[in-house]
Amino acid sequence: MVSYSGFGQIVIGKSDMPVKGDTVRISTGLNVNLIDVSETGADFTWDYSELIPIKQRIDTFRSVWDTPAGLLFALTSDYASRMIGNLPFPGLEISNTFQYYKSLSDAYEITGFAISMQGFPIPANFSSYDILYKFPLEYGNNDSSTSGVDMIVPTIGYIKIDRKRKNTVDGWGTLTTPYGTFDVIRMKSEVSEYDSIYLESQDMGIGIPYSYTEYKWLGKNQKVPLLTVRNFTAGILVEYPDSIRGTLGVNNQDKTLSQFNLFPNPVRNKTTITFDLQQPAGISVSVLDINGKTIYNSTLSGLTRGQHQITLNFNDYKINSGSYFIVIKAGNNTFSKKIIYLP
Repeated sequence: MVSYSGFGQIVIGKSDMPVKGDTVRISTGLNVNLIDVSETGADFTWDYSELIPIKQRIDTFRSVWDTPAGLLFALTSDYASRMIGNLPFPGLEISNTFQYYKSLSDAYEITGFAISMQGFPIPANFSSYDILYKFPLEYGNNDSSTSGVDMIVPTIGYIKIDRKRKNTVDGWGTLTTPYGTFDVIRMKSEVSEYDSIYLESQDMGIGIPYSYTEYKWLGKNQKVPLLTVRNFTAGILVEYPDSIRGTLGVNNQDKTLSQFNLFPNPVRNKTTITFDLQQPAGISVSVLDINGKTIYNSTLSGLTRGQHQITLNFNDYKINSGSYFIVIKAGNNTFSKKIIYLP
């Protein structure tokens, strides 16, 4: 455990952001007590000490030139890191996904992202940058930004993203996680986005509006937020920097289910879930909206070892077009994937 003793309100600036070559270990944790993130203010105490870490990853802030699309971002970006999450193109073999950043004296920005298909880099440079933080960052600050990107995937289609971000520093005080206790400021980011997607193979276009709220607790010299909570996981899953843990939470030894696949995605009516069980087990399947509300849930017991398929008919749920999450639980494993519904 790491402890940091501070002296009250802090101010975050460029020196508290990552630099090229930094490596950070991030744990995904279960918020077992479902702490109410709306509670905040001056000289506030947030206690997330009972988070259960379930998996870890290493985030490395590498030179732009160490990425396949480095030449295309060299003039606009300081460094890059692996991008978390998938683009909504079904059936694509995508690798080397990177997000690019610019660290300035007055702002910290996302400049774009890139993927690789069959070894060929495909860039998506933001025409206006997504400003994550404006410096100096301190209690009471408010700011907003708009950003946009167009990405053409040859023979597949394109995606256009229009994003608006509103940031409010709505608290300061002390945060405790399994990693330690720190003086922090708390930022609330309200993000609204409109994704326009066109798939050549299906001669189909779709516009998807959605929004989410993200809460970040930032500390001095910490490089990344000391805690991140997003409302599209209903606050159940959180992220925080952590130390090396030999045993991670409840799913360290449980290999009942490794992952699952969806097809088609986007879906007009029915989608098929395919998964492999490594041992006999029961599973639960849920469909959630982007706010974490359960649209559908089913429990299947007594499944045998091997491959299984489940078909979901989205037309039965009486929901609007948009983005949803399919969540499967087997044993102590939980996996989720985003799906786009276009009735």
